[in-house]
Amino acid sequence: MLKLYRINIHVRRGENTEMPADLAGAYVPVFVGAQDHETAAALAVSHLSRQGFEFIDIADGKIHLIDPTSWDTFIQASWPDFADHFPNQANVVHRLDSEFLCTGPFASYTASGAGDVH
Repeated sequence: MLKLYRINIHVRRGENTEMPADLAGAYVPVFVGAQDHETAAALAVSHLSRQGFEFIDIADGKIHLIDPTSWDTFIQASWPDFADHFPNQANVVHRLDSEFLCTGPFASYTASGAGDVH
């Protein structure tokens, strides 16, 4: 079974066409199943790059290991308004047998300032 990691990534719009034109970038949590933290980071960056985003950095400088058996509790505590956006705990645990990657809500900002999160 793969380990479950959370990586908070800062991206710029890059060539992504889905992000509204007035937004310059975003902070996004990426959840990845991987053997180790380095593989998890590479998979997360690759996923966002394929969507056209420009990787800036790991926002908090950390790669967090998450207990998949506490997934539902973690999501409810972190993003109660977005719980339906995420797979449920049983699905996450099952998918960690082969591969898992999902993103959380994007906290975007305009070109006028990275501090103005939307």
